[in-house]
Amino acid sequence: MRVLFATWAEPGHLYPLVQLAWACQAAGHQVRFATPPACAPAVARAGLIGMPVGQDVAVAQIRGRADLAPWRSFGRWPAGWASRPDLLDDGHRTVLAALADKQFTVADAMADDLIAFGRAWQPDVVVHDSLTFAGPLVAAVLGVPAVGHSWGSATVIRIETDGLGSELRPGYRELFERHGADPERGPLGWFDPCPPSLRLPDPTPRRRIPVRHVPYNGPGLLPRWLHTEPGRPRVCVTAGVAGGKIDPDRLPDVLTRALAALTALDVEVVLAVGAAQAGRLGGLPDGVRVAESLPMTALLPTCAAVVHHGGFGTGLTAAAHGVPQLVLPQMPISAEIGERLAHVGAGLLPAPDEQHDPAVIGAAVAALLDEPRHRKAAAALREEMLAEPTPAERVAVLVDAVS
Repeated sequence: MRVLFATWAEPGHLYPLVQLAWACQAAGHQVRFATPPACAPAVARAGLIGMPVGQDVAVAQIRGRADLAPWRSFGRWPAGWASRPDLLDDGHRTVLAALADKQFTVADAMADDLIAFGRAWQPDVVVHDSLTFAGPLVAAVLGVPAVGHSWGSATVIRIETDGLGSELRPGYRELFERHGADPERGPLGWFDPCPPSLRLPDPTPRRRIPVRHVPYNGPGLLPRWLHTEPGRPRVCVTAGVAGGKIDPDRLPDVLTRALAALTALDVEVVLAVGAAQAGRLGGLPDGVRVAESLPMTALLPTCAAVVHHGGFGTGLTAAAHGVPQLVLPQMPISAEIGERLAHVGAGLLPAPDEQHDPAVIGAAVAALLDEPRHRKAAAALREEMLAEPTPAERVAVLVDAVS
């Protein structure tokens, strides 16, 4: 089988696809990974064969559009909004329309090159991130099946539909029609790495294909201190790396706020950062370690708790290792995993007007460390994830789609 993977961004949208791509290769299938040029080096670092397509337009879209500012800003939307779009007001719907338009622009920038590559390589099936609309487009043009892949959200968020419902937006239809493709020819289903207890029902019926989240957070080298027993509970603090590309001149607030709170506790603090963030840290208090570009799947098993920004990659990696979590969301979508973790007891999510308070952050971390219920809930969530089918087992879904 020839399997064409496609995504529009890294790391949050690339990394969830890597394990399935590896599994396809290990099963003897040929794999190619199509991405915009900026994402191609991350594909190569994952040991996959990449195909850069189109132009890099996503970051410029995010930075330059005033109608997307509310999405990149601190704030909360109604809990469970992706499952209950009736909870959204006109302002929320305007932001979703802008997000959809941004993704149509990204897909359009990828389309010509991706279709040309598809016609030359002739894949049997396309696997795409659920926001990479160039994926179902190339599949429709070539007449081959497509399967979407979520990044771990509690629902399959289909912003290409009006109001997250069933009616396709005009921009999506126009994208397909420009290339002579049928916009109604959608994915056969969506691989879903979200653990069952964290899932919410989708607004409209969709075929969700459960798959275990097996963490991949990029390559790295282990520091010597990582596997020495810390004298105090080790707490990881991270803000992810994606946000640094949008606002590279500013150190994320999550790092500075959490550091101020945790230095008052008897814990070992590890700041997990990318290279650009590491260069902006400045002087740090004694006992604070910096883990630069260290894969979270190597760091988190040594930690008693993690404080993070609400990224699904960080959240699901921590869940896979049974680590209790404190989520300090920086944008509406990143509150979702905090809400779901708090619902099952494996994490905490402060109220919006409290998450900037060092005393609240410190008390929440102390609760994660001291109250057994959080550790038990995190361990139960890990066991639930281990019961899901592995990416290797889900290669059969693609074989069946081609048969």
